[in-house]
Amino acid sequence: MTENISELTESQIETIVARYPLPEGVADCVMTREELADAVAVSLPTITEWIGRGMPVRERGGQGKPYELVLSHCWAWRQAWKAQEDLRSEQVKRTQAAMRLALVGGAAGDSLEALDPKTRREILSVQIEQERFQRERNELLKRDDVAETLDQLYAVIRDTMESAPDRIERRETLPPKVTSALVDICDELVDELRRQITDFWAKRPVTSATKKVDLFDA
Repeated sequence: MTENISELTESQIETIVARYPLPEGVADCVMTREELADAVAVSLPTITEWIGRGMPVRERGGQGKPYELVLSHCWAWRQAWKAQEDLRSEQVKRTQAAMRLALVGGAAGDSLEALDPKTRREILSVQIEQERFQRERNELLKRDDVAETLDQLYAVIRDTMESAPDRIERRETLPPKVTSALVDICDELVDELRRQITDFWAKRPVTSATKKVDLFDA
């Protein structure tokens, strides 16, 4: 995506909505900030921050008048923003790889196998040293450590949300309909967390260590 998603025209909004449609089965509608925050499982301040970044607003609120936000516009904008951030991250990685290559006098398009053994050792030494430095500063974490932490956090949230309706019902006198609604909301949150964790790892597959890559590939 090349357009500036902080300042979208109507035609650009139509373009990103076509590129990033709502999930299957989700109907489009106009929402307030509070309703949108609940729909996408974020806080109200986060929605306000997104609006400040340029998320499309159908009609701004104020003086008791609520904001009007089109769900499909906001969803597409957020997905486009994520794609833009992913692209920036990839560009940063390529620049870092280019700098490492420049340190040992390589050229764009060179592969590790195309270089002499001494140069390959120098490149790998730079990479290893950079990774060691990042680990010491907690900027680089092991995949297994991240996976374990996410699993632990998910388990805590899942167990808490599954027991929450019963715990609330015991403390307060709630109609069965309200308890049932709480169960549905908690289940939806747990399912969304599971989906987001699955998506996180799907976008970060483990690559083969023996695959030949361009030195500009991080």
